[in-house]
Amino acid sequence: MTLIAGTIIFTRDDQSFFMVKDGLPISEFYTVRMHQHEDDTALGALLAGMKDQLGLNLDNLRLGELAVWHREGRDDSIDSTSLFTFEVIDDALLNFDRLEAVGMEFVNARDAVSLVKNVDMSGVIGLD
Repeated sequence: MTLIAGTIIFTRDDQSFFMVKDGLPISEFYTVRMHQHEDDTALGALLAGMKDQLGLNLDNLRLGELAVWHREGRDDSIDSTSLFTFEVIDDALLNFDRLEAVGMEFVNARDAVSLVKNVDMSGVIGLD
């Protein structure tokens, strides 16, 4: 099984926010396991989790970028997790209460420095 990560980004009043799993000592991105024996694709597994587990309206999201997240802060392939980023079309349509109930929250980018510093943007694929 392979771990796949995703986050949602939106901007309000010139401030960017990331969807993260509330955790101590640092937050993490939302993750799902890709079961290769079930013919899942990485993106398909992530979207299914975001819809079924988080209750997100996928029509309100636009795929943004694909990067690599080093969950443990190491810089090797063993510690590499694919990270898909999505942009919100209308943040008023997000169900913040539902997300909070399943352990997710949106944090200001300036408060997520310890998490974001483990994202490898070299070789990033931007999807328009």
